[in-house]
Amino acid sequence: MDKLLASVGSLLYGMRFTMLFFYVGLVTIIFGILGKFALETYKLMNTLLFGELGKIDLIIKVLELVDMTMVAQLVWVVALAGVSLFVTTSHFDSKDMKKPDWLDHVNTYNLKLKLAFAIVSISGVHALKTYLSGDLSLENIQIITMVAVIHFTFVLSAIGISVAERLTRESTPRH
Repeated sequence: MDKLLASVGSLLYGMRFTMLFFYVGLVTIIFGILGKFALETYKLMNTLLFGELGKIDLIIKVLELVDMTMVAQLVWVVALAGVSLFVTTSHFDSKDMKKPDWLDHVNTYNLKLKLAFAIVSISGVHALKTYLSGDLSLENIQIITMVAVIHFTFVLSAIGISVAERLTRESTPRH
């Protein structure tokens, strides 16, 4: 029985490299976001220099670029931390590549918390964009209210994750 469990454990441990396909997919998505970001930046600059754009429209376009940046950062953090946590850290052994300081302190909880707060930030940008882009018709007020409720739900989730971790850390005996 021990030999069987050891074999299953070895198989599962060896399969960790299959996760690389997921992380490569995430990197591909980052490049897609980069392409969209470059295109939207070009359009915005073209409109700023040669067209007409109101203040609110400018703010909304900039918020869309900030939103794309934050989503790309979120995907990057997940990919980098995922590879480091679940696959290997040997790619940082090279003297040419410096490991980000925050990566030394990342565990699955920290990654969840970073994701939760990144989602709150992205949701906040989206809520502001929704608020600024709408008129005050009854339909738009309902949409703005729904976006605010969803954003508040994300905020509560992030706070819940943080409180749960703190309670877990305080109840765990330290050596």
